Amino acid sequence: MGISWKNNKAGVAIFLVLVFSIYISFGLYHLTKFEMADERYWMYENPVGGRIRAYWTAVSEGRLSGTYINDKPGVSLAYISGVALLFKSNPAENLFLQDDIKRFYNSSEIERIHFLFRFPLLIFNGLFCLLLCWFIWKFTDNCWIALWSTTFILLSPILLGASQIINPDSLLWSFSAGAIFAFLSYLKSRENKFVFFSAFFLGFSLLSKYSAIILIPFLLVIILADIVFDSARGKKISSQEIIQVLRAYIFLIIGSLAVFSLFLPVVFTNPEYFYGIFTKLRGFQYLIFLIGLAISLLFADAFFYDSKAVSIFAEKIKKLVSYIPRFLAGLFLGLFIFIIFTWMTNFDYGENMRDIPFDAGLGTEFKYEAIYTKVILELVPLLFSLTPLALFAVIFILGKSVVEKTVYAKIVSLILFFMIAFYTAVILQGLLVTIRYSLMLYPLAFLLASIGIWELASSKYLMKINKVWITAGVVLLSFWSLWTSKPFYFNYTNILLPENRMIVDAWGYGNFEMAEYVNHLPNAKDLFVWVDHKGYCVFLESWCVVGNGDGLFFLGKTSLVPDYIVKTRRGSIVYKGAWKTAKEKLLDKNATPAWSLLINEKPKNYIEVFKTK
Repeated sequence: MGISWKNNKAGVAIFLVLVFSIYISFGLYHLTKFEMADERYWMYENPVGGRIRAYWTAVSEGRLSGTYINDKPGVSLAYISGVALLFKSNPAENLFLQDDIKRFYNSSEIERIHFLFRFPLLIFNGLFCLLLCWFIWKFTDNCWIALWSTTFILLSPILLGASQIINPDSLLWSFSAGAIFAFLSYLKSRENKFVFFSAFFLGFSLLSKYSAIILIPFLLVIILADIVFDSARGKKISSQEIIQVLRAYIFLIIGSLAVFSLFLPVVFTNPEYFYGIFTKLRGFQYLIFLIGLAISLLFADAFFYDSKAVSIFAEKIKKLVSYIPRFLAGLFLGLFIFIIFTWMTNFDYGENMRDIPFDAGLGTEFKYEAIYTKVILELVPLLFSLTPLALFAVIFILGKSVVEKTVYAKIVSLILFFMIAFYTAVILQGLLVTIRYSLMLYPLAFLLASIGIWELASSKYLMKINKVWITAGVVLLSFWSLWTSKPFYFNYTNILLPENRMIVDAWGYGNFEMAEYVNHLPNAKDLFVWVDHKGYCVFLESWCVVGNGDGLFFLGKTSLVPDYIVKTRRGSIVYKGAWKTAKEKLLDKNATPAWSLLINEKPKNYIEVFKTK
């Protein structure tokens, strides 16, 4: 059922140009007019002028120890967003004036810094998606699935929003998708160039975040699944083929670790940072043993027994293989429908789960929940942040995979395998993931959605519809999701999430809008403002302090009293004690905000400005 890429090349190219143009247009909008809580540390925070600058300073001075800039480690940002240093070598220069304890920000220069660091990231992820399109076409042999997947990825509000934020997660999703899709392309074509691509992108995934180590066992699972699926379909897998694939896998691991070491040279002076790849994920040392054992057994079987053990094993589980896609699809379909129904109806199935905040992280609220509760809570962020069309298409392909065998059953199964591996890993770590921590799932989910659209379009009722019109519909509906979430793309939630539910925090959105209000007040430059969250001072013309740090005088340590105080959801949690003091000493009993903003119309996701007594 594959369609020749050559025959559709011009049409696909036109759509890609259109989709990329939409991506850039939305991405540039509001690009400089917000600052997330942790971005300053990467871009400009003293004493080194930001982590990115610290990396390049260490490289230029030959100080290998200085190339370790964060425990993520986030080095990939130094190479993509580090382009900014070509235009401003010291990002902290002229960003603020410090007068004793007072700091006044230069908001116009702050916006320039935002553009210099964010624009390269936005462009890189956009162009990288075009490479992903090529990979997807290669292993699916279907240009429409490749085009739809790329459209979903480029026009996803969540992924576009992430591509505006200077954070290691903003590159983890793209590099990890590149590593997976390139390796799938290798298994399909056996062209060695795809192994090189996969190794390089896996290396940069690790340079983004150590958590990318989960890809190493998963890529082996892909190999095993490929062998088993093909054998179950009657295809004879020779020992030479198995040896070839295993060699490619070993090269991929060695190559990715070499890339990691080359671009994080601190490992040559302190191997502890290299070992961190394998120790950051709890229990990964056991997986290393299992990986080594599996490779050794497969090699031994291929060399000494002409892969007879593999053939016998594949024959024995031949019937089981036909049920695996149905079982996995049924499992996820049941979970998805159950979660969507219960959350939409506010169904009460446990007060403990109801009270757990979405950003509990490693908190005890999540740690001691029952396993079924953990599974449900882990899936929620992904489900309610997919665009409606993508979510519908995912549910459709899962449903169809339950009732009958589909053309891309193996790819669907591999995606679901990865999701199981991902969520198993985070549950074992005791971590409740947020949207930011699960970004690497989105390209896979959008590939799943595109396969769903293909299966739907191939049905006898719709097969006569030109794929160009279907593509236009995918683009239009994706455009609408972006339009309705602008400019706060990373806070996007679909229409299925009730208004009273939250799955993502503002994280810094709304600080520009808040500053616009304060800056237009009379004598704005003479005002004193206290804010409860990092990033909310940078656009203000007033003297501004943050939280419990340099804002201790706010709690009565001195006679200084702020004229206005700014409240955010996250800040009110972190500085709960400060807000208790504020209510008692600085605000009228029935004080209401002088100004407020709801991020994407979520009542619990707010920024409020209060005038003090």
